[in-house]
Amino acid sequence: MLFSLLLSLQAQADEAQITRGAYLATASDCLACHTATHGKPLGGGFAVSTPFGQIYGSNISSDPEYGIGGWSEDQFVAAVREGVAPNGRQLYPAMPYDAFRKMRREDVLAIRAWILSQPGVHQPSPQTHLTFPFNQRWGLRVWKWFNLDRGELQPDPTRSAAWNNGRYLVEALAHCGTCHTPRTLTLGMDNDRPLAGGDLGGWIAWNITPDRNAGIGDWTEDQLVQYLKTGYVAGRASASGPMAEAIEHSMQHLPEQDLRDIADYLRSVKPEGDKTQTRPRSEWGQPDWQVMGLRGASEQQRLAQPGAVLYAGNCASCHGAQGSGSGSGFGAYPSLYHHTTTGASDSRNVVSVILNGVRRHTSQGEILMPAFASELSDRQIADISNYVSLRFGNPAAAKVSEKQVAACRKGSKLPAPPVYSEGTLINRSQRP
Repeated sequence: MLFSLLLSLQAQADEAQITRGAYLATASDCLACHTATHGKPLGGGFAVSTPFGQIYGSNISSDPEYGIGGWSEDQFVAAVREGVAPNGRQLYPAMPYDAFRKMRREDVLAIRAWILSQPGVHQPSPQTHLTFPFNQRWGLRVWKWFNLDRGELQPDPTRSAAWNNGRYLVEALAHCGTCHTPRTLTLGMDNDRPLAGGDLGGWIAWNITPDRNAGIGDWTEDQLVQYLKTGYVAGRASASGPMAEAIEHSMQHLPEQDLRDIADYLRSVKPEGDKTQTRPRSEWGQPDWQVMGLRGASEQQRLAQPGAVLYAGNCASCHGAQGSGSGSGFGAYPSLYHHTTTGASDSRNVVSVILNGVRRHTSQGEILMPAFASELSDRQIADISNYVSLRFGNPAAAKVSEKQVAACRKGSKLPAPPVYSEGTLINRSQRP
């Protein structure tokens, strides 16, 4: 009788740990980086873009050969918090152990318990091949010595439970600083400017400190919660790129109180300004009617304004001739003015959105913008980007060159651009 009771209590404890682990794995966004597009959950193969190349997420399924099924508790904790695989191999910090090292050991083990309860994926992960010197993994020991803080994140007894929960989510579980904090010369997080914005190569992770112009200082708590839940706030922002993935796989599934705790914490950190942002990014731009003037224009007049012609043929059907957006109220086709992406002084995210498109699944519906990498040349994408910045956003960003688009395309390993004759201005009906 006693033995049966003990077994029942152990089973309940195991189930509680797995349930907790499922929540923690969602908050930590494990699936996003460890599941290839159209691949099996946790089977690895997702390409993570970094300033020094693409790194592939590993298989962390319960498979004992290719996953973590044969790892001990200590080995799993060492991989998550120290960036060291069981064979001693140093892991690249695309695995955000610079944030995960702040996690409580029992939380790391709860994630392990949940993973082991899921089906294994019996397949190897793609190998990461970076150029020298980044392919020298031994150097990561030195990098860690300079850049990693030790120890779990301890609660601040002078703050509320909600604030401490928000801090734990932002700094540890959701690892927001991994993308949103600038990097030092040694590519470690600049802890003197936390959450002031990060360079992801083809994408920029925006400043999310309470600075009014550069960050989220003019956002309300409800707007922040809505954005984290849906990826869209009218007159503010719509998520794309890595942030869209984080919302799709992680943020939208968290309890609303967690999102409010995150907002509470973000609004309490030190504001970090940016002299290139002279007003809030969402205050830039207005409706523009230049496209309407193309009606009846001569070929010579059309060739003189390639950005407008390309916009009319490729963008206006969804975003409107005046840039005001269209569609449902959950941001399927957002306005291009009063938008934090087009209102930035750096147009890198505008270029990356055009190249990569947008795909974001939400509880309200699917957000889908086609990728134009295989349909428009680098010159054409630069022309559209500059047109959008000049007409609907921050004119300071309208300086994209063909060379910059080519570099962004190469960094994201996107298809080579099509070849069109000089002066060709295409729309959807003319694509090969």
